[in-house]
Amino acid sequence: MGLLPYFCGKDCGGDACPLLAEVEAGRVVGMHHNPAAGQWIRACGKGMRAHIEHYSPNRITKPLVRRGPRGSGDFVEASWDEALALVARRLSEIRAESRLGAVMSIASAGSTGALHNTEVLALRFLNAIGGAVHVSGNYSSNAANYALARMFGASVGESGFDPASLAFSNLIVLWGANPLEARLGAELPSRLVEAKKRGSRIVAIDPRYSRSARGLGAEWIPVRPGTDPALGYALLYEIVNSPQYDHEYVAERAEGFDALVRFVLGEIDGIPKSPQWAAPICGIEESMIRRLARLWWQEQPVMLIPGYSIQRVEYGEEAFRLTVAIQLAAKNSGKLGASNGSINNRLPGITIAKMREIPESIPSETVYSAKVPVLRWADAVLNPQQYGLGKIRMLYSAGGNFLNQGANIQKNIEAFEAVDFAVCHELFLTPTARYSDVVLPAADPFEKEDIGIPWAGDYVLYKPKIFEPEGMARSDFQIFSELAERLGAKEIFTGGKNESQWIAYLMAESGIPDIEAFKQSGFYAMPQRLRAGLDAFFADPASNPLQTKTGKIEFSSPLWTYEMARFWEQRNGAKEDNAAKEDDTAPKGNADPKAPKKGQGELSDGSSFKLLTPKVAEFVHSQRGAFPDSAKKARIHMHPEDLALIGATEGAVLSIWNDYGAVLAVASLDANIRRGTVWLEEGVWAEPENGLDPNGSANMLTSDRGTLESTSCIMHGIEVWIELPPGARS
Repeated sequence: MGLLPYFCGKDCGGDACPLLAEVEAGRVVGMHHNPAAGQWIRACGKGMRAHIEHYSPNRITKPLVRRGPRGSGDFVEASWDEALALVARRLSEIRAESRLGAVMSIASAGSTGALHNTEVLALRFLNAIGGAVHVSGNYSSNAANYALARMFGASVGESGFDPASLAFSNLIVLWGANPLEARLGAELPSRLVEAKKRGSRIVAIDPRYSRSARGLGAEWIPVRPGTDPALGYALLYEIVNSPQYDHEYVAERAEGFDALVRFVLGEIDGIPKSPQWAAPICGIEESMIRRLARLWWQEQPVMLIPGYSIQRVEYGEEAFRLTVAIQLAAKNSGKLGASNGSINNRLPGITIAKMREIPESIPSETVYSAKVPVLRWADAVLNPQQYGLGKIRMLYSAGGNFLNQGANIQKNIEAFEAVDFAVCHELFLTPTARYSDVVLPAADPFEKEDIGIPWAGDYVLYKPKIFEPEGMARSDFQIFSELAERLGAKEIFTGGKNESQWIAYLMAESGIPDIEAFKQSGFYAMPQRLRAGLDAFFADPASNPLQTKTGKIEFSSPLWTYEMARFWEQRNGAKEDNAAKEDDTAPKGNADPKAPKKGQGELSDGSSFKLLTPKVAEFVHSQRGAFPDSAKKARIHMHPEDLALIGATEGAVLSIWNDYGAVLAVASLDANIRRGTVWLEEGVWAEPENGLDPNGSANMLTSDRGTLESTSCIMHGIEVWIELPPGARS
């Protein structure tokens, strides 16, 4: 067959990267870059080994029905007729006995594309049969989305930047961003490498000297986890006190900015948020903050790239308010080579028609659609009355692994054990699948024709259906179509079209001028654009107002108070610089007073650290089924001095715990992390017993309390205690 266009279609920060699958004698023998995409838009290593996952012997290829206790992994194989009949019967019974709100969708974007988007297809199916409880928001960028939408209003979708504009950047600031590993689009990494070669100065603000920082030779500012807002206040303090600061310029473009400045200057609470104030909070030198602030004036244009990590903390919304505020105050916004402090992919791309969540033939107002914050899905199952819901009796998962990837795994398990029935579409027997009653084998990306929509970029991809599904696997579209038929809603769900007809329809409705050429090459792009988001507004705000009430960027926050200033000052102190000597084991900022106390009594001699739970380049979240060793044996990365302080050596198995659970992980030396901070990669599969997970899954240690303003996840800066297990002590 030769070389065929392909993209992974995974929710990885690339989502659609240009690849060619080399097929010989009916097998994929290699993956290659698609040259039609040019030199800048590149796939990552995960895409280059996609065929390994396709041929994994661990794939589920037949429907499974649970036989043993939930979580046991004890299933029996079933025919499609048996499995679909069971799912349809339980759906009908539960909806008839209770109400539409008795079913909750916990589908997610494990598969993306114009047609085969698992989250959209699951919601479309449930809406076709009357509706269900949905989750709102996401685990990725919820706090940032909340803050940005309130600042830019409906104009937020134009607030990003084109990666090619890095050619004009003099200073690039990676603030909690690690784009060579945790991708922010398929083009940004190569543009960053080119900018470094060209001589751009790069600074990384991060508790870790990440792979991106090391690879780009960045200057490192090792800020303490979760204190990014304090650093932002101090930088803004320096910028607004500079003679170059133009108050009139800012006032023409922002509403509410003066209130932020009053807080920063200490006019509200008598506490100036100066570098002297912030340095001990952030754990960095005062002179470092002052030098960085000067660079904002000296090295323009400044490309500030905020990562998702800075908003996955206790006050994550404030971090993104400050990235926007700093760029505005320093007059960087709207300039080529600079940014607005927003998420980089917030720009319009090619018009692509996509499958809709609500079928075209039914009015949206007739569909039942209660929503709960995604972070609180398990709590809503266990305490439905607190969310205005009745009892939730069924969970439906497709393209997701919420049990493992949602915060507070022990509560997630309780939620699965509390429902009457759970269904999961999967390729592998994930923790979510293990706790389900029926597991339906899903087709993988090689087995589905689709149109690929990138996370960021002015391009679109195509891939044919290269193979028929493995074994008895079926596409999610086909599974939902057959379920809908059993429930009398097939025509509503499918819209009278099969998969091929939908692809043809979506292409015809999209902005692709030559469909046959597109299908042949697998790639179509707009002529390269160099866009600085909202440049017209920043150049002339009166003539080009934003889509907000005032026509300006709107700043407001519940955090500009005396109490919050005192909160930040409480983060000050040598005890956090040398966390291993911490005597106070009381729960701190992200602890929930109602949380179960797991193990703290027996393990009270441990040392306190701040935990990070970053992504790694090798895997998309918990999609590790083809590489089972990676789903276990997590490593806890620690500074050599911290590891020595607790009396452990590299390779030792350590106990890590807090109020939410406990894990075991293998100690790994890491000199590229600040003292008192440790990291545990997210995505390892949990198999807990009595509150202890021997695999080291990070979400055993996270809370579902969430941030103050948007109930977004807190996955970094988590208080944990670490020690050698009692049996390993000398």
